[in-house]
Amino acid sequence: MKTRCASALGVVLCLLLASPVAAAPTSPPDTAGGRRVRALLAAFEAGTPDALRAFLSANFAASALEEVPLEQRVRRLGNMAQQAGPLEFDRIVRESGTEVAFLARSRKSGDWVEIGVRIEPGSPGGILGLLFQPSDGPGAVHETKKGSDAEVAAAAHELLRSRAAAGQFSGVALIAHDGKPFFHEAVGLADRSFSVPNRTETRFNVGSIGKAFTQVAIAQLAAQGRLAFTDTIRKHLPSSVYPSPAADRITIQQLVTMTSGLGDVFGEKYDATPKDRLRTLADYLPLFAGEPLLFEPGADRRYSNAGYVVLGLIVERISGESYYDYVRDHVFEPAGMTDTGDWPQDTVVPNRAVGYTRERGGSGESEAAASGGTERPNLYALPARSSSAGGAYSTALDLLRFDQALRGDRLLSREYGDWFFSGKANRPATSVRAAASGPARAGGFGIAGGTAGANAVLETDLDTGYTIVVLGNLDPPSAESLGRALRELLGLK
Repeated sequence: MKTRCASALGVVLCLLLASPVAAAPTSPPDTAGGRRVRALLAAFEAGTPDALRAFLSANFAASALEEVPLEQRVRRLGNMAQQAGPLEFDRIVRESGTEVAFLARSRKSGDWVEIGVRIEPGSPGGILGLLFQPSDGPGAVHETKKGSDAEVAAAAHELLRSRAAAGQFSGVALIAHDGKPFFHEAVGLADRSFSVPNRTETRFNVGSIGKAFTQVAIAQLAAQGRLAFTDTIRKHLPSSVYPSPAADRITIQQLVTMTSGLGDVFGEKYDATPKDRLRTLADYLPLFAGEPLLFEPGADRRYSNAGYVVLGLIVERISGESYYDYVRDHVFEPAGMTDTGDWPQDTVVPNRAVGYTRERGGSGESEAAASGGTERPNLYALPARSSSAGGAYSTALDLLRFDQALRGDRLLSREYGDWFFSGKANRPATSVRAAASGPARAGGFGIAGGTAGANAVLETDLDTGYTIVVLGNLDPPSAESLGRALRELLGLK
């Protein structure tokens, strides 16, 4: 199963196989990269905000701390340390002058993780970023599917119950074969204040899965000839809407593939902004429009929520509708997604789950909240309304309907559907004939979304016909970890 995974927290969790390596040293090597690894392991061993703060201050590059402030990184890394706990080093899987990646095992959950450490070239060689990737461990052998669909469902039932009992998951999981669910169960509470249980029809914050809705909207407008992937931002957004001079050289294709040089909407400005002021896409512009590019368009790839806000603004400008109305009318309704929407946080929405997080919400919060305290509602961290970068609410069945509508070419024409499933690196075929003459669709796609108190996974495998949906109202990687375990039951890579 091919996957693309994204987290609104900025920590990308892509589900890949670890490469087995013969020798496994007992500790990181005494190299520049190895010393950074040792410092990270020591910080996770302590697990306290002070230890994480000291690690980040001593080991991260100044440019990285300017891009994402120290205290925000402390909160993010603290969430990962809380989920994984202390890590046992296993081996270095690759190392170069600008990257070291190592394999480790969580002493808390027993799960394997591959951690990539990206390092600035030259001296002092500070860390530019970390990439946590769930792994199958050294020398893992992938098993075939565990029996019939009914046997998989029975195993999934036990897995879901055990994770809920351990406090590792709260939400809904669904497995479907050729569009028909054969496992669909809910565990945990949707609202702890009133002891409301999660149900299969509960609506969850799906985070960056919403980017797939934006991709479909852009492709629909392209199919109608109302935009081209080679168009610049400026062709559709005048300087009165988006004043950045970079709009003259960033293309729509670069926005879609996150190669534009635009960064995040989250950071110090977001933290300082009253969340009830973020109700339209234009409200998000002050968070990033005046910031310099992280790199020249097309020169690199960096996860970009800002780029997807700009894509939503382009949808609004071309269609003459708000982004929220456009996706409702042209994505959700045609797909039969009757329980999906971008409702404001202060609107009463039946069956909407409350998210619960251990993340610290600011300087006024206690240290215990970041280092293992009990979960609390995540409303403090959420904007008043989601954006085209993510944050819509949906159900497991509705995401299955989205998957099936894409497979059945009900949202996009065949050539643009092929573009969606192929990973979007190349522009769509220019004619139906060109698309029809190409190879049959294979592989699949997967996307994850995560923020404080929310985690969601949608994965589809075209070769076998399986679809997995996991929606949760706890911090990442609660749903992603469960989704990986469900794939293993199905024998999917």
